[in-house]
Amino acid sequence: MTDGTSTSSPTSLLKRYAILAYGAIGTMADVGLMVLGSLLVGLAVAVLLGGFGLFEVTADELSTGEMLISAIVLAVVGLFCLGVAAEGPLGRGRRLVGFKIWEVGIGRTLAVFSVGFVGLLLYDFLGGLLEDVPSPLYKGVEGFRAVGIAGMTVMPLLGVPLSILVRSAPESYAWVRQADIPIMFVVWAVSSMMILT
Repeated sequence: MTDGTSTSSPTSLLKRYAILAYGAIGTMADVGLMVLGSLLVGLAVAVLLGGFGLFEVTADELSTGEMLISAIVLAVVGLFCLGVAAEGPLGRGRRLVGFKIWEVGIGRTLAVFSVGFVGLLLYDFLGGLLEDVPSPLYKGVEGFRAVGIAGMTVMPLLGVPLSILVRSAPESYAWVRQADIPIMFVVWAVSSMMILT
């Protein structure tokens, strides 16, 4: 156009929103994996301390070996989740730039709902497979449910809006904009722990 305005072709618009979807899903999957990994590692530490008899972790009477093996399995799975999150878009320092704030908000909301839904699907699958495992391991499987429910309910209503509010801080507070991902992590982690307990 000669008046200085430009129109986007359908393919460039599709490419733009595909980039937004990829970035939003990658970010939300990374934050979800960080929450799940932190939850499982924390549970592993609690089970390990319970295995040494420092305090009561479960009402079931489990041997020290079962408690220690449960703690090792939970720690390995939790650290695996944290490792995968570290290699994702957040670990590589990729951020959603070049999009309007409302586009990022809608993208993150849809992405966190999808990630939460996948967490619930994994809980349903793993819960059926691992019904007869020691209770600390099954509590770890319930972590998938807690992360999924928090991702589908609390995050779209509180976590993503707070991150967008922080992300839209004025230029004089540019350092505040860097806190959008940590805010989502804290909201998701706290809500998941509240659901799990």
